[in-house]
Amino acid sequence: MSFSRSLLALVVLTFAASGCRYFRPIDPKTGSANPTDSALAATQRSRTADASRASMQGDARMTDANIAAIVLALNNTDISYARLVPSRSERDDVKQFAERMLTDHTGVNALVNELLMKLDFAPEDNVTSLDLRDESADKRDLMRDLTGYKFDSTYVENEVVYHQRFLERLDLMLMPRARSIELKGLLNAVRPAVAAHLAHAEQVRANVIAKR
Repeated sequence: MSFSRSLLALVVLTFAASGCRYFRPIDPKTGSANPTDSALAATQRSRTADASRASMQGDARMTDANIAAIVLALNNTDISYARLVPSRSERDDVKQFAERMLTDHTGVNALVNELLMKLDFAPEDNVTSLDLRDESADKRDLMRDLTGYKFDSTYVENEVVYHQRFLERLDLMLMPRARSIELKGLLNAVRPAVAAHLAHAEQVRANVIAKR
């Protein structure tokens, strides 16, 4: 079974029955790898941390509709990155990773929209969801001008940071503030999949750097 099918099947099963276990994250083949451009990576991580703290403070009274908008924005962000890969990447493992991200995040969005219909409310944009859109647009503009190794190394490094940030938002912002039992259940079901994506991204990053 493919990674994407595993994700969707497990999210659905765990959302329906909280006792189910999730698939394990992929273990990187090598130890931790340094980013291709350490200065750029450090700056990106610093900005990510600052933005996360600021947005968490600014959204203290967020509603479930706000949370749904953030989850959709997070998924749409990675979908937009994945769509850049086929015409710019030179590596099969990067292309396969991007295909997984495209399929999995599209599937999670479908689950979120299905839940919204069930609960009868619409997502409501907020500071965080709008900031995510602006940030993803800036990063897409940067990556559109890259090809080959420069694109692959930039893309996979961004994927590592993106999934770290996704987990941080789930743990510190979204899951603690969700009010609906169904929404909490969906967020908890999605978290192990995001962690698995992070481990996969770290593995691909190590391979890209090793074969420079």
